[in-house]
Amino acid sequence: MLVLILGLVVHAQINDRARIASWDVPLFVAVFPIDADGRQLTAQTIERLRQIDFEPLSEAMAREARRYGLRLDRPVYIELGQQIVQPPPDPPAAGGFFQRAWWVARMRWWLWRFDDQGLDPDIVVLARYHDPQRHPVVPHSVGVENLRVAIANVFSGRAPHGENLVVILHEILHTVGARDKYHLASGLPVFPNGYAEPKKSPLYPQQMAEIMAGRIPLSQSQAVQAPDLDRILIGPLTAAELGWR
Repeated sequence: MLVLILGLVVHAQINDRARIASWDVPLFVAVFPIDADGRQLTAQTIERLRQIDFEPLSEAMAREARRYGLRLDRPVYIELGQQIVQPPPDPPAAGGFFQRAWWVARMRWWLWRFDDQGLDPDIVVLARYHDPQRHPVVPHSVGVENLRVAIANVFSGRAPHGENLVVILHEILHTVGARDKYHLASGLPVFPNGYAEPKKSPLYPQQMAEIMAGRIPLSQSQAVQAPDLDRILIGPLTAAELGWR
C-alpha cells in the first residue's frame, strides 16, 4: 500500500511538472499576505493591499513571454487571497540535507491542512510582511519547486512595494524550475547568466537586472536591488529553465 501511494505521488508530480513546463495554459498564482511581526505599519500595509497591486507580476511575465515567442498572451494570473493567521513553519536558516528535508515534510503537512480559500491555485505565494524599522534585514526568501510554494519575505509600507514584487516574482519562478544566478556569499550577479545585458559595452553600469539575480550590477563589485519589475529581464538561461523555447 505504501509503495502504491508513493507511486501515485511520483506519477502526479511528473504529470504536474510536464504540465507546467508545456505552458499550454496559464498558471494560476495566489498571493496570501502574512503579518510577520505584529507591527502597526505591517497591519496597515496588509489591510491596504488590493488585487491591482499585484497585476504588475502578470504584466511582467506577459512582456517577457512575448520576447521569447510564447504562445500564451498571459502566462500567469494573479489572485490576492485573504490574510493568513496561522503561518507556515520557518525555513531553516542553515543546515544540511536532513534539516531541509524535515522542513519540506512539515511544509507538506502545513499545505495539506492549508485553507486556500477556495482559490485552488497552481502556485501558492506566502508574502510575509515586515516593518523595516524593526527588521532592516529580512530572512531569506524561498521558492520550492516540488511544493509549488513560495515564501517571500518583504517589507511593509508603500515605498518598498516595487522591490517586493521583484522578490515575489523571483520566488515564483523558483517554483517552476528557475535557478538562482547570483553568488551566495556576496549576492553579486553571476556573469554572464546573471546579467540582463551581458554583451553591453561598456559592461558597467548595467541598467536592468536578470530576475534570478535580482540585482543591477553597477561595477564588478557593486550591485543594487532592482527597484521594480520595469527594471528586470528574464535571461536566456532562465527562459530555458522555465521551458520557454
